Amino acid sequence: MAPLRAFLLLFCLAILMLSIPAKADPLRVALLLEHEASSTWTSQLLAGLEHARRDFGITANVVIEADENKQEAVFRQCAQQHDLVIVASDRFHEILRDNAARFRHVHFGCIDAGIRGSNITCISYADEQAAFLAGAAAALFTEKQAPNTPNGRAIGWLCGEDIPAMRSMFNGFREGAKLAVPEIRVIQGVAGSFAKPEAAAREARRLINEGVYVLVLASGAGNAGALSEAQKAGIYVIGLDCDIRKDYPQHVLLSILKNIEGAIYSIIDDTVHGRFKGKEITVYDLNYGVDITDPKASLGVNHSILATIQRRLGELRHELKNGGIRLKSLRQRTLCNCL
Repeated sequence: MAPLRAFLLLFCLAILMLSIPAKADPLRVALLLEHEASSTWTSQLLAGLEHARRDFGITANVVIEADENKQEAVFRQCAQQHDLVIVASDRFHEILRDNAARFRHVHFGCIDAGIRGSNITCISYADEQAAFLAGAAAALFTEKQAPNTPNGRAIGWLCGEDIPAMRSMFNGFREGAKLAVPEIRVIQGVAGSFAKPEAAAREARRLINEGVYVLVLASGAGNAGALSEAQKAGIYVIGLDCDIRKDYPQHVLLSILKNIEGAIYSIIDDTVHGRFKGKEITVYDLNYGVDITDPKASLGVNHSILATIQRRLGELRHELKNGGIRLKSLRQRTLCNCL
């Protein structure tokens, strides 16, 4: 009887083991970047990826390829080796559009653009709304605080490259400034790269020499060079992507906020839990995901001036949310690949 009992016990254990589902392998996620230079945009992407890695136990890889001639090959290699590939830059957006159909079993996340594809989900931004508020604040602050010049008072916008997303934000910034102070001069500078601090510094010097009193730092990793020039000149700045007050105390008027960390986390969360939806483009706006920081919390200047600016921003925010002010987005609405 003993051998029979032992056999039955082993048989029951085998049946039990077969009935227990095998533990699924962790989701393999790749984040594709065009350069490794430090920027607020990149740091927010990496923070979202790390947050998801801690919460969901995913395998997270960051792949960097600056050479445009190699980027498509790198994209395809990542798609072959991962379950979810996330892109968040102009050139990789186009590569995703042209290659997603080759990898129908792979999920793709697209941040800061819209691409219609059955295996692509996108999160983009109506960040021209936040830029509009920033422009109004910059113009009002400059009108109250800056000394007048023969050419009038000026504010500036420094971006890394002339791409649709930057164009759309600058347009919102300019419209907000001109609505608040019609005579304000709004000057744009383009560094030519999101990865070269020295190029951004040169362009910042040019804008400062033209008399800008408030400068928007939208040149990616180039912001370090531009910020250094702003500090030398003692002018005020506006940050992009996240709050930069600690980088230039008492001289950051505000920052334009985009929930980049939340966007990448959301895409991974949906994929892990089976909620991934292809052909979906979610737009973050002033109702969620896009905003500006409070100017009153940033500056050591006349509080009555800041209170006046804050009241005006409240009125403009209400108009934007309720459709009283409509801004035209200059982004590419979709890079549809027709899947």
